[in-house]
Amino acid sequence: MTYKIDLYDRKLLYELDKASNISLQELSKKLKKSKQFILYRMKKLEEANIITGYNAIIDMSKLGFFTFRVYFKFQKTTEEEGKKFVAYVRDSLKQVWTITSMHGKWDYALFLGVRNISEFHTIWDGIMLEYKPNIKAYNVAVYAPVYNFNRAFFIDAPEESVVRVYGAGEKENIDELDWKIIETYSNNVRQSSLEIAKKLKVSPDTVRARIKKLEQRKIITGYKIGLNLEPLGFISYRIDLQLLSTHRNKEIFEFCKLHKNVYQINKSIGGADFEIEAIVKDLNHLLSLIDEIKNKFHNVINDAEYFGFSTFHILKYIPD
Repeated sequence: MTYKIDLYDRKLLYELDKASNISLQELSKKLKKSKQFILYRMKKLEEANIITGYNAIIDMSKLGFFTFRVYFKFQKTTEEEGKKFVAYVRDSLKQVWTITSMHGKWDYALFLGVRNISEFHTIWDGIMLEYKPNIKAYNVAVYAPVYNFNRAFFIDAPEESVVRVYGAGEKENIDELDWKIIETYSNNVRQSSLEIAKKLKVSPDTVRARIKKLEQRKIITGYKIGLNLEPLGFISYRIDLQLLSTHRNKEIFEFCKLHKNVYQINKSIGGADFEIEAIVKDLNHLLSLIDEIKNKFHNVINDAEYFGFSTFHILKYIPD
């Protein structure tokens, strides 16, 4: 069942996805509504399971992690056996930050963070030992850098595009308190400094100063909301472009950055020539978007593939 949102809901979602840590005072100013009105609308969107969280975007490469993306296509596998695979990944592989079921070309996607290649091989050997007979095909890619934009599909005329880049930074030195703050703060950035301080037994001033420093060092590279698209009547797809030439890549990037239905570009090694994440109403809307891109860049785009994400079984930002 689709949840009807009005203009104020749309504006609120737009502002929160640009910066989910934005203050109530600033939201009130931007929407020209009272703080009480803003809080009421946020609560309603949370209760409708549209807003699922208020998250910090952490550049894990700056914490010493390489991010790999692995796609799997299974064969001779029942639904129950698929659930056992998800459970195996969730319970046994702490390095996996996200596992999602997919529809289309692939059945599952794993996103995992490792500190070195030997760690990846250990994980890979374990998966192959358990599931090689079930795996028909796979693709392994280095997933970096990622260019994440604020989502704007609910606004007719987006005012700006905020770009959050992560995955290709140099390792930064952080101490134990920084780690604890990241773990405590990253999945709920609307909690107060006082709340975090009580949990970590430090002063609120220390928490505020540490978060500001993490932002300055681009370890925290931005803020966004967790967003459930289904109640809004939308769905997310990956579009893989096969290119004849890369000489118009900068133009494609700028076009996608400003397009209201595109929210991410992945510069993977081992994946497609150009990878786009988009939010659309349905398959016809997706095909229309693909045609729009292909027509605009017809001299460099040879073909396009697409596939969707259905269920996120694990979604976290910090490894255990």
